[in-house]
Amino acid sequence: MAHFYSFGGLRLRSAIELPSLVPADEAKGGWAGSLDLRVEPGAPVEHEAVSYGWRNGYRMRIGEKDGRWLIRSRFDGSFLIDRDGRAMTLVVDAMPPDPAAIEVLLRRVLTRVPMLQGAIAVHAASLMQDGGGMLLVGQSGAGKSTLCAALTVQSGWQILGDDTALLWTPAEPMLGAGAKTVCLWPESRDGLALSSDDSIPLASATGKGRSPVAAGDPPPLVPLRALVFLDRRAEVAEPRLERLDIAKAMALIVRQIIHFNPSGTSVQERVHAVSGLREVLRHRSAWRLVYPSDYTALPAVEALLRPLLARAVQSGNPEE
Repeated sequence: MAHFYSFGGLRLRSAIELPSLVPADEAKGGWAGSLDLRVEPGAPVEHEAVSYGWRNGYRMRIGEKDGRWLIRSRFDGSFLIDRDGRAMTLVVDAMPPDPAAIEVLLRRVLTRVPMLQGAIAVHAASLMQDGGGMLLVGQSGAGKSTLCAALTVQSGWQILGDDTALLWTPAEPMLGAGAKTVCLWPESRDGLALSSDDSIPLASATGKGRSPVAAGDPPPLVPLRALVFLDRRAEVAEPRLERLDIAKAMALIVRQIIHFNPSGTSVQERVHAVSGLREVLRHRSAWRLVYPSDYTALPAVEALLRPLLARAVQSGNPEE
C-alpha cells in the first residue's frame, strides 16, 4: 500500500508510513515535483566512491553507487537516490526500518533530495501565517526551533520546517512545506510549557527531542513574504527589527546555504543557490531581529513579525 505525503514542495509516494509528515491527497496538485520512496531489506550498500563525510551528528557520507547517489550514516540504512531526485530506495537490515534510520531519512536525506529537482536549501526555520511564509535564518543556537515552536504553539502560526527551508522559483519565491514536529532542547521545551511525554529523543544523542506541534496541514507550497535573520542577545531588553539591504542579507545567508554534495565539485549547484538567493532578496524584504533570550519576550517578537507578512515586495533600490 502506498502512502502519500507533502514534503519540501514534493509529493512523496512512500512504501512505508511516515506519520510525522503532512499527508497529501493523491489526486491534488500544486507540488513542484514528485519523489517515489521504496524500502527494501538487504545488506548495507557500499560506496564506489565517497565525495564528502560529516564528522559530527549522524556522521553521514555521500558518494556514488551504480550511477546513483548513495548516502549512509552511522546508523542502519543505505539511501540510493536517482540523479534527477525523483526516486529513492532505502535499504535496511530488516523491516520495519529502525527509528534511527527514519530519523536520518526525515532530518537529513529528504531535506536534500528536493535540491536535485531545483530547490534551494537554507539552514533556517520556515512558517506561515495569514497565507504568507517567513524564513527565520540563523546558525545553530540562534533560537530558530524555539521561536518556531513558540509562534506555532502560542500564536497559531503554521510550521513548515524547523531546521531546513526549501525555496523554489526565486523570482516569485515559494517555500516547501511538510514538517509536523520541532526539535527542541529540554530547556526550550520546558520554557514553552510543552509536555516531555510527547518528546522523542533524537538518535544523534545531542540531547534534543522531537516534539509534535498542533497545527493544520499547510499547502505544498507557500509564498515567501519576508526573510528574518535571528540575533538573540541576553543583554537586550526589548526586541527590535533592523532592515537589511541586499548586500548585508547576502553576506549572512550564504553561510547558511545547504549543499546536496558539499565537496565543492558541483560548481553549478553553488551558482544556482547563490544566484537564486540573490534573486529572492531582490523581490522580498530582509530584516535582522534582535531579541532577548527571555521566553517572556516571545509575544512581543510575534507582534513585530506579523506585519512583515504583508510586505512582500522589496522596496527602494535593490542594490543599496
